[in-house]
Amino acid sequence: MVPEQNRMYIAIDLKSFYVSVECVERGLDLFQVNLVMTDPTRSVSTICLAITPAMKQLGVKNRCRIHEIPPDVKYITAMP
Repeated sequence: MVPEQNRMYIAIDLKSFYVSVECVERGLDLFQVNLVMTDPTRSVSTICLAITPAMKQLGVKNRCRIHEIPPDVKYITAMP
């Protein structure tokens, strides 16, 4: 058993984790880019599984529907 003082705990925000990975793979800054994890080919009512912190700063809610994103917010999508 590992002594208590040698243990390390990690907390991951899973709501942003997948968009974070997508941004790293694309070489993008998740605090600067508007990226939505969703499948836009389904419908405008498709749920956004995750959004970047940059979009959260604009007031977009995580787990919103595509049609709920304000029309003036430009964003890119990533397939789940």
